[in-house]
Amino acid sequence: MKIGIDLDGVVLDTEKQFRNAAELYDMNILKKNSLINNQEIIIENRYNWSNETLKNFYKENLVKCTEKSSAMPGAKEVIELLKKDGHELILITARGGEYPEMIDAGKRILEKEKISFDKYYWKADDKTEICKKENIDLMIEDKLENCEGVANANIKAIYLRDSNMKPSNNPNIKEVYLWAEIYRYIKELEN
Repeated sequence: MKIGIDLDGVVLDTEKQFRNAAELYDMNILKKNSLINNQEIIIENRYNWSNETLKNFYKENLVKCTEKSSAMPGAKEVIELLKKDGHELILITARGGEYPEMIDAGKRILEKEKISFDKYYWKADDKTEICKKENIDLMIEDKLENCEGVANANIKAIYLRDSNMKPSNNPNIKEVYLWAEIYRYIKELEN
């Protein structure tokens, strides 16, 4: 099976690092409560910040949060099991689109965690198109909109979500909370 895998919030805990840093930035640096949606993982949609505030936050925190990141619980183990089972694993991430220095930061943390893929797509704005081009059988993602896009293209999607993220109503999307659940679902698909 060809499996597409997102990076941030799926393989690495960078999404939690970003959200934690943003909460502290809002309270301790900005000295206010600008939170508008705690279920939103995209910082731009999570706070009522000006473009200048967003730019300053990213400049101060993007690389720093990546360097603090580590593999999500179970990610490395399950990725190794999937490789052993003969699956082709393709990293498909939007990382690096607006901030190119984030690609090198991502590569460094993957190397540190000893996690590798068969193929890499950085700056992937349209993950659905890449999934179609690569004939992906299954995409693992933490952004609901991306899951819906691939599911609408008749590609199976796994939505790895936190409890604070909105649920999916799409019957073509499998919702999970853990990497072990991802592995169980893939094994069920194989049988």
